Amino acid sequence: MKINHAVKAAFLTASLITLSMSQPIFAETISKPAFKQQELEKRYYVRDYQTIRSTLHALDRPLNTDEQLLLLAIRVQLDEDDADDALEAFTKTHSNNAKVQYWAGNLWQTIAKNSNMFSKMSIYSHYVKAMTQAAKLEPTNARYQMEAAKAYGQPSMMGGDSEQQQPIVAMLLKGNTPYAHIAYMDLLQNTQQESKAIKYASDIAQQYKNNVEIVERAAQLLWTFDKVTQAGELFYQACMLPAPSYEAYTKWDAACWYSTMFSKEERLAIEKGIAASTHLLSESAVKDEDYLESLQQYAQLLVKAEQNTKAISAYKELLTLTTDKSMKRNAQKALKKLTKG
Repeated sequence: MKINHAVKAAFLTASLITLSMSQPIFAETISKPAFKQQELEKRYYVRDYQTIRSTLHALDRPLNTDEQLLLLAIRVQLDEDDADDALEAFTKTHSNNAKVQYWAGNLWQTIAKNSNMFSKMSIYSHYVKAMTQAAKLEPTNARYQMEAAKAYGQPSMMGGDSEQQQPIVAMLLKGNTPYAHIAYMDLLQNTQQESKAIKYASDIAQQYKNNVEIVERAAQLLWTFDKVTQAGELFYQACMLPAPSYEAYTKWDAACWYSTMFSKEERLAIEKGIAASTHLLSESAVKDEDYLESLQQYAQLLVKAEQNTKAISAYKELLTLTTDKSMKRNAQKALKKLTKG
């Protein structure tokens, strides 16, 4: 995706910054006694790829399947050569491993979003196949079932099968898990049930007001049906919750990003956009491309709010960190204007 900001493509074309590797705020390696797969996976979702690689490369034993999967996922996220071929081979080798299939599904989505339109359709079929296979292998895993329903909801030309989506959603709703409500919102969007979708999103976001994934999905659904003001408020609500771990972190990150963008577009109060940016930057584990994009948006909001001292500080940090010529040039221009006179 670059895991957190793939969703930005719907809003704008993201700036490309030439960083060869994310810069970790965490320690460079996790000591062997403290090493746990779960800790590495947490770091994966916050894009701390360097720490993961350093830790795994330091092990004096062959890597297990989960560890190999993490390294492969990083290759995909960094768009390294032949990562898609490696993913296809790994997925085939572990065709009966539900976790591998689930991760592969998400990674195929990443590859598809970074591909041209010609390639996108065939790549999405890999996503659908892997995600639905994960659900078949672990029928009691509610997250896998939710993601399978979403995959089936893709257009048929991308491997989807809408007739398979509704039964999974119905099954999930019987269990009344948070994932059931996300799956139902996906279904309402796919079937274009506008009035029902708007009411459901508004109600469920309040019922699960402390669940980042539900509130963020409700915001997306409202935005789909042009309820922009309500969507902006829900993105902000999700962002201002404590930053969660694992997959939910990516939704929290997206909610903060959208809060910033809605504020820049004057669809959300500017003080809320600044608060969202501040929260996002303070919780960032690495100073990578996504961090720099967020920092730039934060600086621009501060200028708009006439908080010049903070804006100068933000632009100076941006100049220190970025190697992108365009971003550097824009920051220099902004600083010159801010310090004029």
